[in-house]
Amino acid sequence: MFKQKGVSLYLAVVIMSILSAVVLGLIALSISGIKMVSGLENSVMSFYAANTGIEHSLYNFRKQGENGEVSGLFEDEETNYNVSVDVGETVTVHRSVGTYKETKRVIEVNYQNQ
Repeated sequence: MFKQKGVSLYLAVVIMSILSAVVLGLIALSISGIKMVSGLENSVMSFYAANTGIEHSLYNFRKQGENGEVSGLFEDEETNYNVSVDVGETVTVHRSVGTYKETKRVIEVNYQNQ
């Protein structure tokens, strides 16, 4: 009868250890998910900046007769775009690089010259 007194304490420690391991695993998954979502936000902002650059460049190139090479800085001062234009004999290429924080995304538009 006296030999069984320590068994409940041992079981409690084992169960608490298992629960602690499960909770720590869930916390690690949550932290990696948060980092991934943060990276996606930066990527989307960079993409929208690059898209804005393409629209600005096409407007300048087609409507205002300029060379289409433009750059811009957004109000938050962390988001910008730079567009380069390569006018070939048959194809014109607009290449826009959007940057947000340290994330960059590129959009390239090619079309036939008329």
